[in-house]
Amino acid sequence: MINNMTANTSATNNRLLWLAVLGLLMTNLFWAINAILARGYMPEVAPIAMNLFRWLGAFVLLTPFALPSIIKNWSLIRPHLLPLTGLAILSIALYNSLLYLAANFTTAVNITLINTLIPIATLLIAWRVLDNRPRLMQSIGMGISIMGVLLILTKGELLHLLNLKFSQGDLFMVAAVVVWALFTVLLKKMPLKLSAITVLYILVILGLPFLIMAYVIEAVFFKFYFPSIAHLSLFAYLWIFPSLLAYVFWTNGIARLGAETTSLSITLMPLFGAALAIIFLDESIYWFHIVGGLCSLIGMLLALLPSNKLASFGVFKKTK
Repeated sequence: MINNMTANTSATNNRLLWLAVLGLLMTNLFWAINAILARGYMPEVAPIAMNLFRWLGAFVLLTPFALPSIIKNWSLIRPHLLPLTGLAILSIALYNSLLYLAANFTTAVNITLINTLIPIATLLIAWRVLDNRPRLMQSIGMGISIMGVLLILTKGELLHLLNLKFSQGDLFMVAAVVVWALFTVLLKKMPLKLSAITVLYILVILGLPFLIMAYVIEAVFFKFYFPSIAHLSLFAYLWIFPSLLAYVFWTNGIARLGAETTSLSITLMPLFGAALAIIFLDESIYWFHIVGGLCSLIGMLLALLPSNKLASFGVFKKTK
């Protein structure tokens, strides 16, 4: 009987791990579409406004499901409000605001490709924050991956590094990568044992005041935008898929696979993003996109696949 119980537990754990992997697959598809929409709607929709009304809608949708849990677990949540606020600023206020700002100055292809630097940034930050020192193979992988991103940033002309003439949008995306990697690592350190939906709801509540302040500044000094009926389908997508579902799937992936392994899934985003950008935005793919993307992928595989958090394709070990 003990053997049967052990087998059932193992089968259940495997199913949960595979569901986590499937969730990360869908997350990257949702986020790739988010980048395409950001690029497509930026002439009409102000970037901070897009982020604010995205999370306001998500807040309304989440409230019936998550508010009772907040009330029930308030005594556990209250001591952690300060670090949770920091996480909210990183994930809700900053990351997508930077991404939407980047969409004004660079292509959707570049947005998704530069995002592939997230696993390397996660490794480096985990080294400093969690004291997870990179192994030799991880260091080699990071170097190759960074070279790939530099190829994209310089459009294949690495000598441009001497003049530091990068696209403003590309630099916004590099900043977004650092923000998201920091969020991923710090979220792993958070001791709260709450559901992914509850954690997301807390982050939205704490992040919205900062977004509202940024929105006021944008409206007064740059561009005023308020959603219209014509943009209802855009925001309906943003509320549900890249906001609610993607963040829940990402948080679940961190809990079950670990921060470093979860961040590896970001390599899927350029595949989705490039295909969608070619089809819907008529963007072009150049040799430096392909070579840079391959370098990033190979580098991340070298850096992360040998890790004991991902033993083999199909056999996952739960991170403690």
